[in-house]
Amino acid sequence: MKKVCVLFGGSSTERDVSIHTGLAVIEAIKEKFLVQSINLSDNFKYLNKKLLDVDLVFLALHGGYGEDGTIQKYLEKHKIPYTGSDSKSSSIAIDKHKTKLIAKNNNIPILDWLVAKNEKEIKTNLLKFPLILKPNDGGSTIGLYYCEDLEVFKKNIKEAFKFSKEIMIEKYINAREVSVPILDGQVLPIIEIFPTGFLYDYDSKYKEKGSNYEVPAKIEDKISRKLANDSIKLYQEIGCRHYARVDFLLCEDKHYLLEINTLPGLTSTSLLPKSASKIGLDYVSLVEKIINISLKK
Repeated sequence: MKKVCVLFGGSSTERDVSIHTGLAVIEAIKEKFLVQSINLSDNFKYLNKKLLDVDLVFLALHGGYGEDGTIQKYLEKHKIPYTGSDSKSSSIAIDKHKTKLIAKNNNIPILDWLVAKNEKEIKTNLLKFPLILKPNDGGSTIGLYYCEDLEVFKKNIKEAFKFSKEIMIEKYINAREVSVPILDGQVLPIIEIFPTGFLYDYDSKYKEKGSNYEVPAKIEDKISRKLANDSIKLYQEIGCRHYARVDFLLCEDKHYLLEINTLPGLTSTSLLPKSASKIGLDYVSLVEKIINISLKK
């Protein structure tokens, strides 16, 4: 019986989501694997000493050092196999600005954007409203702000910098929100998200009845193929592996990349499991598949 260590927790703003993912994964695999679980804090300097007899580390971390390549680099240094994309791919994908540049170079449609490291460098007279503020390196839509005018922008930009040292300022369009899950290089059924509030923010994602979902999304075949092709293209260009999720906005027949997640949420109610269930992979089977894919590579 293989031994799997589930790493969860961490110190990012997504710690709570990570704990939910970690506990769900542990519950799913406890019958078929020897399971070790570690709730990580900031310091993982001696973590390798706890992983000497482990066959695989299951990364149930989200955001921060768990998704930006830091923990991946550490595990690579100690030659410990783990789930999800490698350190280089993770460090690119967490950076929305770098991801957009790669998308642009590969003719994947994107919305106009700029990135700011402080308020002073933003030329407010050049801004076009409405727009969205979001952390350049964050996930779970934490620190997401809608700004309809300059007055609201000046208030929200101060709040946004509490979540990240680098803020993405992105054009806002009124559009459908869709998500393309990828498992072992294959696209799973596309999901459409219907937030009950104005934006698909943290509350929409994680609070009860915050959003409704349709899987598979009711999208024309031609558009579905474009979404699938661009998702796989980005996944491959960044060098992702095992699984990921690519998020887009859809406005009539035009789609625009939002971001790629290399460690998307894996609670039983997360988007990837919802999609996998439509091809006959229940939650337990999905988690087992991720482990088996990771052990092969």
